[in-house]
Amino acid sequence: MEFRERSYSRGADDKLKPTTRINDETWEKFKPLLCGLYKKYTLNIVMDTMEKKYGIVQSKRQYGYRFEKWGVKKYNASDKKTTLISTGAFNESIDFGDIDFDQESNAFDQHTMLDLRDGDTLMATAGSDDMDFGEPSDCPEPLIKYPWSTGSAEEANKLAADFCAAMLDDSNASNLYSYLHQSVANSDQSYSETREFLAVSCARVAGKPDNANNAKELLAREWPHALTTGNSDSPFLLSMLKAYVGSHKEDTDRSTFVHQVTQNVEQLLTADRSLPDMTHKYSSIDLVTFFFLNYAFDVYDDCFDQANPPDFMTEHLLHEFIKKQPFIKTLRLNRPSPLRRCVEWCEEQLRLNHPVALQDSPVKPSANMSSWWHNIRVFCTLWGVMVQLVRANCAPDWYNQCESAFGITPSELLVTLSWMICETTAADGVVKEAKLLESVADGASKLLDFDEPKLWITFLYKFAWMNELVNPGEDEKSFETLVQNQLRQHVSEVLRIQLPYPPGSQPDSVAEMDFYSLPHQEFADFGVDSRMNNFYN
Repeated sequence: MEFRERSYSRGADDKLKPTTRINDETWEKFKPLLCGLYKKYTLNIVMDTMEKKYGIVQSKRQYGYRFEKWGVKKYNASDKKTTLISTGAFNESIDFGDIDFDQESNAFDQHTMLDLRDGDTLMATAGSDDMDFGEPSDCPEPLIKYPWSTGSAEEANKLAADFCAAMLDDSNASNLYSYLHQSVANSDQSYSETREFLAVSCARVAGKPDNANNAKELLAREWPHALTTGNSDSPFLLSMLKAYVGSHKEDTDRSTFVHQVTQNVEQLLTADRSLPDMTHKYSSIDLVTFFFLNYAFDVYDDCFDQANPPDFMTEHLLHEFIKKQPFIKTLRLNRPSPLRRCVEWCEEQLRLNHPVALQDSPVKPSANMSSWWHNIRVFCTLWGVMVQLVRANCAPDWYNQCESAFGITPSELLVTLSWMICETTAADGVVKEAKLLESVADGASKLLDFDEPKLWITFLYKFAWMNELVNPGEDEKSFETLVQNQLRQHVSEVLRIQLPYPPGSQPDSVAEMDFYSLPHQEFADFGVDSRMNNFYN
């Protein structure tokens, strides 16, 4: 099967797609379907659905012209509270309200992978009566706990693993997560939730065949019976991880993988083709399950065409999953989430004029890769500040809450927000080095101007986009290799550890390495900026 992997390179050269030439007769043929979709979803979602299901690519202006010609007003989220009707039941007697959705960020417009509704609907959902979780606590008990202390070698390896995973260095991340899982399992304070979290983290970086074998063994060790019987508190997630890990094996056939994923979707749905109630493991939202739902639905949709459509809308089911997550209630209660706290922290740090990371790097990106390199440097700058605070025992609130709230690492939250922040920064030419962080801080400020629903929607889009599996071109692969070497050197210097695969090395076989005999180095003094230390104390 065509090998696909995690890559951020699509952000470097996304191009506008050529529009499809269709005549008036074709427009009229699709009129009932378009009007029915427009009753429930925004224009961006209608456009994305038409492209994915029917291969029709048209500009917003063309769609706007047709809807105006048909006398159709724009979608209004606050008026649409009925359940989704099937495509066969679409009719033309629809009263459309009005909403302007053209003010969303570029990422929201360009990467419409999640067919979510707009912020107004999200807020209306927050007040619905069908949510089955209790009042969210201001300071919930952490679900993910570690048996090691600040300054330990294990903490160093955890920070390194999270950085490598965020920067797509799957070989190092896989090794480090395996070692950390073993460390927790052998501890007198072995927390099952933490072991499971590390096993899932390892499986998510199974981007190479050898890593996949290692991840499968780790999942089998953590859930010895669930992978065969489906008996666990997260059967869908485990079944998707099994398919996901298996898809990276060298002898995997694409049809086998697709069959597994479609079977996972079918087994998940209830008799009336809706989502069952899913366990709320994390205090805000289970982002990993969210991603795999979106991923599975995308694969499932590709198995159908216009002549043989599915009997339900996957977009609707994804929205159903989101609206039942605990973070929805915090929207209604107007409580700050770790997501907003992290954006606030990013803006604060970007305005403190920290040294920009990787200033002496020999990397000279091309015009197509410059925005990618720019994003990486912003992330590494913020990550370096975060590490200093963690090592000084002054970790920000969002850092301590992240894994238990979202089921992802602080580094993954930070890299996603770094990309979001950089995309909101005005792209009007090259920013001088001295003004780089100041310019990006303005981008963070723009994100803080978003209301809570819009911030969440933008974040969910970007999170799924950054986890999508793609097939990067040769130029992108070459640039990734060059950047990876610099990032390995950077994380080694910041944390003062030796990686399983240090700068300049490429893994031949993960299976040949001893995962559990990594160097146990203690940290030297980090020399925390006294101004920053005083500020947080």
